[in-house]
Amino acid sequence: MSAVISGLIGGAIAAALTTYVARRVGKASVPGQLRFGPFMWTLAVACLGFSLLPVVITMLGNDEEFWAKAALFIGFGVGAFYCFGEAAFVRGNVDSERISYSTPWTGSKSEAWKDLESVVLNEWAGWYTLTF
Repeated sequence: MSAVISGLIGGAIAAALTTYVARRVGKASVPGQLRFGPFMWTLAVACLGFSLLPVVITMLGNDEEFWAKAALFIGFGVGAFYCFGEAAFVRGNVDSERISYSTPWTGSKSEAWKDLESVVLNEWAGWYTLTF
């Protein structure tokens, strides 16, 4: 199988999986709950796909450039792990007086809205950064 055909097949599979995950996750919004939208899930799936691509290429018979493939596998694998962790385990709740949230990296926090110092919109990613 040629490299072009392999790339096209891999790209089509990655696009289909990304679209499926983004549609499923995007419909899970509940008022008062804070979660990542489809951006983080899509990024996680893309990193996973990029990390598995060198493995698939090696399995198809291309044994060249081992260290470059290993670096891609490890780098994108760590990125996929981080993004899946963020998307799956970062949660929060908000009401008129408080915002409470939990992350696997920093634990649980709860802040009062009266202590809010600043809000900055990250337009590219579609989320806000709150400073208390």
